[in-house]
Amino acid sequence: MSGNTLQNPLLSAALDYATDGIAIFPVKERDKSPLTKNGFKDASTDPDTIARWWGKWPNANIGLPTGKANRVWVLDIDGDDGKEAFDGLVAEHGEIPKTPQSITGNGRHIIFKHPGEKLKNSVRSLGKGLDVRGDGGYIVVPPSIHPTGHQYKWDPGLQ
Repeated sequence: MSGNTLQNPLLSAALDYATDGIAIFPVKERDKSPLTKNGFKDASTDPDTIARWWGKWPNANIGLPTGKANRVWVLDIDGDDGKEAFDGLVAEHGEIPKTPQSITGNGRHIIFKHPGEKLKNSVRSLGKGLDVRGDGGYIVVPPSIHPTGHQYKWDPGLQ
């Protein structure tokens, strides 16, 4: 399997997430739609399952369930509207703590520790271009390829 991981950065990253205890699942290439029958509910940390998925779909993006499944929730900031709304929240409530963030094709994902209580997904409830991905949601993570062709990347200033 190690030869395949060197040749396939998506498989290698998927296995790295799993090694860190983060359940992941395959998502369509340059897309955000799950490839497995049950989508994020099929997420796994099992290396054999992950190798089988990326053997079948070598260019699959990597999906990460949010909520209690991976003990995180995500603020999804999309486009200029999302950046403006986020900047308004920061101006009103103060800076956010240092936390992992990924740069997406059209904004960023800010990843927070799950509060332990059910956290619903929402679209634009915090502002235009701001979505919450909580229990029952998921995001696409680096080094996946966004539909725009941009590669998802971890913000190096925040690792």
